[in-house]
Amino acid sequence: MPEPDGQAAPEAFVARYSLTKLIAWAALSGGMAALCLAFATGSFGIPGLIGLALGGSGTLFFGTIGAVHIVRLFDRRPQVIIDKRGVYVRSHGEKRIGLRSIKGLHRDAGRLSVTFYKPSKYPIERWHRRLIYRINGSAARGFFGDMWIWTNQIDRSQTALIDAILAHRPQTDFERELAEIIAANR
Repeated sequence: MPEPDGQAAPEAFVARYSLTKLIAWAALSGGMAALCLAFATGSFGIPGLIGLALGGSGTLFFGTIGAVHIVRLFDRRPQVIIDKRGVYVRSHGEKRIGLRSIKGLHRDAGRLSVTFYKPSKYPIERWHRRLIYRINGSAARGFFGDMWIWTNQIDRSQTALIDAILAHRPQTDFERELAEIIAANR
């Protein structure tokens, strides 16, 4: 079906995990895990039980994060897809989110937060995302939005994501008329 204004629909936007970013994150996490392991073994002169407890928990925490990043290196599936049917974010859930359902986009360092008009229509489906959301309590929506995309792990920038959302979002009649008026006055 052709577009009403005669223009072809933009090409689908696909983002995957960035290999270089994930290697950097895995190296950083691995370095922190090694530092915590040194604490646990008493290399820094911290008393045995305290060093073991703090260093062991730090090693487990940062080691797990590093392992997750290493596993993601081998995941070449699309993580974000934006096209005329909506937005698909693998870590949020399997349901496509309609572009007209997006109320706002908020940038943060390494993250693009998206808020919806009706958040209950697109609940978080993944258990780890629900856990992160619950840990933050009532401030979670203000901090994360209703859906978030970690742009510090994918091969596309925040600006590219926002541009793709705006390019694929269907315009209302008013928005089309306004664009025509602006184009005529240039």
